[in-house]
Amino acid sequence: MLFTDRKLNVLFSFIGIFVFVLVGLPNYWNIIWGILLAFLFSLSAFLLHHLTLDGMFAATIVGIFILGIGGWSAALVVLLFFISSSIFSQTELSPGLGISDRSRRDGLQVWANGFWMVFFLMLTAITGDQTFLVAALTAIAVATADTWATELRSEKQGATYLVTIYEQVPPGTDGAISLQGTIWSLLGSSLIAGASIYVFSLQLSIFFCIFIAGFLGGLLDSYLGATFQQNSKPAVVPGTRHYLNIDNNMVNALSTGAGALLAIILNLIFI
Repeated sequence: MLFTDRKLNVLFSFIGIFVFVLVGLPNYWNIIWGILLAFLFSLSAFLLHHLTLDGMFAATIVGIFILGIGGWSAALVVLLFFISSSIFSQTELSPGLGISDRSRRDGLQVWANGFWMVFFLMLTAITGDQTFLVAALTAIAVATADTWATELRSEKQGATYLVTIYEQVPPGTDGAISLQGTIWSLLGSSLIAGASIYVFSLQLSIFFCIFIAGFLGGLLDSYLGATFQQNSKPAVVPGTRHYLNIDNNMVNALSTGAGALLAIILNLIFI
């Protein structure tokens, strides 16, 4: 595998040092608090069975970036996503365990949802451009929209359809959507959009950029899941004869990245 959670943890540890030095450590107290609080919060999540050990280290590194660059405002937005997702993921219990298999996130799952926020927060720190901050926040809106739609989807037979061909499929099928799940997706994206403009004191028009791009990014996640995960269909790497297996983590990373890019486009057009 090209990237593993441990490789990403090491890579971004070095990148973090470079970025913090490059921007002159303007918020060194945020970085210190980020190291301490990100570790304590991630450790708590590990002990509560929300994260694996590798997930704990990944969440610590992501948390240092978020608090160190985005400050308390960005941390509060991410906490909304993580806490709500952890609560909702407990609604399905595994037989004999009492804990949902999906509730314990590994390092790759953490990076799949957090990579683009970290990336665009770094660009925000380096350039000072608010557009990249909007993109970072939208990546979390996509992750929230997708997670809420997945965890709170309809379990009724006949209420779930494959997004690509709109054919009825069993609940929980990769790439399936339902009216109930779609409503929760809208609510999840709107929550992050609303929280973002509140804690960062952004103009109201940015709410719609984050909300729309977050929701559409969640729909893209379903489309990619139906296209690649449903049939275990690999993707051809452009310009080569190589194939890339698109698993759930890759789908999450692609959809959060696409949502962030869409937010940039909407921000440039309408703001």
